[in-house]
Amino acid sequence: MRWSAVPSLLVLVAACGDDHSTVTPDAAPDAELPPVLEPGCYDTPDDTFTSAAGFGPLAPGTLAGWDPNGRWSFTGIRVGGVSSVYLSQQPDGSVLFDGDASTPGTIDEDAVFHRARLTIDTGVFFDIAIRISDLQADGSLRMQRAVCGGGQCRVCTAGMIRAERNAGEGVADGLTLLGELRGADWEDGFTFNVRVKDSLAYVIRTDGLKIIDTSDPANPTEIGHWRRSGQGYSNDLKIVDVAQRRYVIIADSPVDIVDVTDPTSPSLAANLQEDAHTVFTEERGGKIYAYIGDNNGRAPVYDITDPTMPMRIIRYNFGANYLHDLMIDNGIAYLNAWDAGFVVVDFTTPETPSIVGRWEPTPTYSSHSSWATTAGGRKVAVHGEEAYGAHLHVVDIDPASPTFMKPIGEYKTRDHVSIHNVMAFGERAYVTYYQDGVRIFDLSTPSAPRLLGYYNTWDPQDPANSSAFFEGAVGLDVDAARDLVFVADSPRGLLILRDDTN
Repeated sequence: MRWSAVPSLLVLVAACGDDHSTVTPDAAPDAELPPVLEPGCYDTPDDTFTSAAGFGPLAPGTLAGWDPNGRWSFTGIRVGGVSSVYLSQQPDGSVLFDGDASTPGTIDEDAVFHRARLTIDTGVFFDIAIRISDLQADGSLRMQRAVCGGGQCRVCTAGMIRAERNAGEGVADGLTLLGELRGADWEDGFTFNVRVKDSLAYVIRTDGLKIIDTSDPANPTEIGHWRRSGQGYSNDLKIVDVAQRRYVIIADSPVDIVDVTDPTSPSLAANLQEDAHTVFTEERGGKIYAYIGDNNGRAPVYDITDPTMPMRIIRYNFGANYLHDLMIDNGIAYLNAWDAGFVVVDFTTPETPSIVGRWEPTPTYSSHSSWATTAGGRKVAVHGEEAYGAHLHVVDIDPASPTFMKPIGEYKTRDHVSIHNVMAFGERAYVTYYQDGVRIFDLSTPSAPRLLGYYNTWDPQDPANSSAFFEGAVGLDVDAARDLVFVADSPRGLLILRDDTN
């Protein structure tokens, strides 16, 4: 996931490249559409979207008495980088989209309509129009959005339902919130990931590395902070202990190696000249290796036995444009290469890696995160994508198996909520699931992962949340000795949960 700090729905919906489905030609506005949802997108040179009528037929009168206030989720397709919108009707009858008072929309018994001009550069602008209409008996509606500029309009249609938690779920089951921290001086921004060792939590955010004492989980306390000079995208981190010193490896461009031996006074120890989205470390054969998930699709490997003097071994090109994430198990790398699939590479001799197997394409062409484990007597990987419809798969990674590199089990909440990071230890898997929170699974039967517990970190009706598709529970780590799960939640910061499912 590449995150952009843009709070407004108007800016977020300007991105047109997220919508890959296409409606049939008879779904264009001049067709005689019934008032039902036909999710998808099409292109047209004609900007007819200056009023609600410009989107074509609707069922009149369905919004009579309808209460628009609150958060509404989009269904059917992902629309322009957002998965919901927060509507608020004003005393004058206008409707605000995500609280933006500069361009209010209108509402009558037929439709909500909103149009605004977004200027993104000198002389470059988009006209964005949104219509909400056709309230159905089940409470769902039709949402249509047109983004027009440069003589072309991209028009998308999605369903719209009132935002709520996953069906039948409360706040939590099997997980208890013990502590939470979002420092008063933390900037507005994204919390990406967390790693925990010796009761210290290392949290990476858009405003840097936060070092937090969690010896009392109910009262986490920030004791140190490090931030690189200049703007970066510090998405991931790992911890390495060497010769009574501790270092945190931070995925960025370049990769930062930070000495955190004194957690109250971290300092930069070295850089790796890589454009990294993620990093994984492994100690094997008396050496410590750092494996990089490269934004350019390569897999660099470094010897960081002395973290102050890292030495690159190889930049392995395995035929991908983007390496999002990776996990290493005894020299075998499990690479998440987005549209190039889920790839297993043998790095036991790092200088001469070789591909062992590949699952390509994955169902949503967005192989995102994975973790290898042994469950039910089988070598498997817990695998997650990151897109509309993305969810958990259990993949057979035993080269001797007839189902090698094939999914053998899966778990899903809802299409409009994407999975994010995964970890697994033995027959237990831990997953962050964006707006569907944190989830723990029993993998003893890999073909049928069983939900053990969850904690829904995201409040669907909180107006302080954004409408971003990528929001909620993002990163995690597990302290099995203390039965604790640490969660990096994008808006909330660090959450510490007690695992009651053991």
